[in-house]
Amino acid sequence: MNALSHASSPYLRQHADNPVDWVEWSPAAFAEARRRDVPVLVSIGYATCHWCHVMAHESFEDAAVAELMNRLFVCVKVDREELPEVDEIYMDAVQALHGHGGWPLNAFADHDGRPFFAGTYFPKERWVELLGYLSDLWTRERPRIDAAASQLVGHLASLSTARRTPLPPDLRAHHADAVRRAFDAAHPGFGQAPKFPPSQWLVMALTVEDPRHREVALAILEAMQDSGLHDRVGGGFHRYSTDREWRVPHFEKMLYDQAQLAVAYALGHARTGRLDFERTARRIATYLERDLRVTDASGAFLGYASAEDADDPDGEGSFYAWSPGALVAALGPDEGSRLARDWHLAEGEREVGRSGHLEPVTQHIPHPRALGDLDAHARTIGHADAESLRASWEPHLDRLLALRSMRPRPIRDDKVLTDLNGLALIAFATLARVFSDPHFAHRTRELAAVLAGRLTPSGLVRLPGRAAFITDYGHLALGFLEAHRALGDVTYVTLAEQIVDEAVERLGASADDGGGFFTTPAGRADLVRRSRESHDGPYPAGAHALALAAVRLYAMTSKEGYRELADAVFSTQSATLDRAPLACPTLVHALYEAEAEPLHIVVAGEGPVTDRLLATARRWPGAASVLPTAGHAATGWPLFEGRLDLAPRALVCLGTRCLLPVTEPEALMAQLRAERVA
Repeated sequence: MNALSHASSPYLRQHADNPVDWVEWSPAAFAEARRRDVPVLVSIGYATCHWCHVMAHESFEDAAVAELMNRLFVCVKVDREELPEVDEIYMDAVQALHGHGGWPLNAFADHDGRPFFAGTYFPKERWVELLGYLSDLWTRERPRIDAAASQLVGHLASLSTARRTPLPPDLRAHHADAVRRAFDAAHPGFGQAPKFPPSQWLVMALTVEDPRHREVALAILEAMQDSGLHDRVGGGFHRYSTDREWRVPHFEKMLYDQAQLAVAYALGHARTGRLDFERTARRIATYLERDLRVTDASGAFLGYASAEDADDPDGEGSFYAWSPGALVAALGPDEGSRLARDWHLAEGEREVGRSGHLEPVTQHIPHPRALGDLDAHARTIGHADAESLRASWEPHLDRLLALRSMRPRPIRDDKVLTDLNGLALIAFATLARVFSDPHFAHRTRELAAVLAGRLTPSGLVRLPGRAAFITDYGHLALGFLEAHRALGDVTYVTLAEQIVDEAVERLGASADDGGGFFTTPAGRADLVRRSRESHDGPYPAGAHALALAAVRLYAMTSKEGYRELADAVFSTQSATLDRAPLACPTLVHALYEAEAEPLHIVVAGEGPVTDRLLATARRWPGAASVLPTAGHAATGWPLFEGRLDLAPRALVCLGTRCLLPVTEPEALMAQLRAERVA
């Protein structure tokens, strides 16, 4: 066992029995490299990363390769989810050198942490060649190493500079044009292959009142729901599709995808009334509760795990595969054959792919959309439409899930990260309000209580004992605001304000630095750069999430500082908004809400009438502040002036203009639809 055997990270512990002398990220590792006068290998990944596993099996578990690594380098293992501030520096280096990135990320650095070369996955033969080449270069041509490191670090530093510039003109038209150019109408989604779920964009498109985007979003929701990306049996979605058609997924299941897509499908249901979208949203939540829920030894709830692996003991994808024969054995010849037909399954055998590893059987991945027009297919076999066809599969799913649970399952990364659980809080709160479901309200309160505990006397933490990253601040602030909208507890707004204010204090950039946010506090001697975010990734950039939270806080509280904060983020990111609006959907979302006339629904009184009005207000899918007067008397928010003692009624206010009060849910919904395009 090496030095990783007692690491807190599941990913690091996966490498504890490698013959490589791995150590954790620390100043001591770089001091040891200086003492030995060898470079540092910084190898970064995460517990559920398929190609991280492949490289580990091929190279890091090989004694001869390990001997070479140990002799020529000090080898540092990093979990990118524990130390995102380290990962982002070396990922930027990889992208600067190669134009793309990914994991595993293998960077070679000098004694000050300056990268001079970086890459991702290397097959064993190339890896051995690279180790020898870079070690020889270090020994014989140190000036070349120094020059490369200086040039690369200079480029990395330039990425962290910012200046405030005006927003691009007519951003909405620019954004709509980018959507039109990127949208794949034949296989609804953005881009070709690999094809990722555009989770943040879907939430934005289904929240803001711009009909240009809504039909695109609904088409993407339907395509993904009927594709191999969707784990219809167990609930939830895989990380991405390896092909344009959404047929064959990369089988990781990430908490951040589930949380954001649960929101998207719930909003899709709220916009259309489609029951299949509701079932999909609910099944995502069930997956979180059943398979990602983390408890301690006493059974106390700790939050939700980060991810499940792409691989299982039988290889990638085998846990999720259903051959026609397996369905017949599970459900009988009639129903099994019918489901195999509806899911476009066929017999097939696993083969070794170009990578040299067993590939999943394409024909065993449920993919109903391959049938073409599902409405037409449904009618040919006696169903009214595609929705009734999808509903006919539901009675079989519990049986299939029970059988699947007996298979060897993928490993789970049990880290409970603040930022990802902030997204889960948004999901449960959204489901609670859209479906008026007390079960999801309970899950919202439960998770909110755990996450409130992450606000320690020394500041917000990402994990116990580890300081927060910018995404922890942004996601959690949005999570508490969504919890307030769902449950009406003003404590959640207070917590959101505390988080945003602390982010400004610790991560805020001065006017001389261009304003906006850095990702980590100042004073980190182990980092060669204090980083900024330039775009969203698979989940919102922390600065963009903070901007959206600030827009919503300003709308509720009228505190001018929050408007100024959002404006600062907009102006520092204006170049990205101009160049690639689809790369920052959360920031576009914040801009839409900031530019629109804010919608507030003030609900006065207590009792059954108030409860019905609140439930109706919360089901509204668009951007809105839902503000019960009960419990909010001490806030001092201008919206409550003169309204705290009113009898039960709802007032719809747009900016400073309010409509006539109503006491019936139907009248409230009619007002909302009249004022916002539903």
